[in-house]
Amino acid sequence: VDRTAPVTVWLRSLAARAFEECGGPGVGAIGMCFTGGFALGMMVDDIIVAPALSQPSLPIGVTKRAMASLQLSPDDRELVRQRALEGVCVLGMRFTGDRMAPGAKFDSLRELMGDSFIGIEIDSSPGNQFGFGRLAHSVVTEELVRDDPSNPTAIALERLLEFFAERLLVT
Repeated sequence: VDRTAPVTVWLRSLAARAFEECGGPGVGAIGMCFTGGFALGMMVDDIIVAPALSQPSLPIGVTKRAMASLQLSPDDRELVRQRALEGVCVLGMRFTGDRMAPGAKFDSLRELMGDSFIGIEIDSSPGNQFGFGRLAHSVVTEELVRDDPSNPTAIALERLLEFFAERLLVT
């Protein structure tokens, strides 16, 4: 629970290689579901300037501690907190009723990052106006409604693309 996923070491190396080859202001990363928190763990490297977490699920647990865990070691938590103080933002997306990506994770992100966490939480409560089911989970893939720009998933995708453009495009 208080340990950064070991795969983030490899992902950070991959991001460094991409940065060497492509340049630019930095690298963006999006983690989804089981990989949702990996972009946060990658943020310990200065080249990661646009981390996005879509329905971050690991570690899955039934305890309050596991549900709130960001899967970061204490040292990496402090590095992420410092990067947030330096102005690096994290974008997070989830459905409000998603038990795999519980609201406690977003509470932990808000506590860790303050205003540097941009949280998008889409109503999936019973009877919600857009008809999302109680098992709604994948914000920008399976549940995405592209043909209605007023749908919260379409808005979330647009915000994700803006987030990447703001931080990654060279003007």
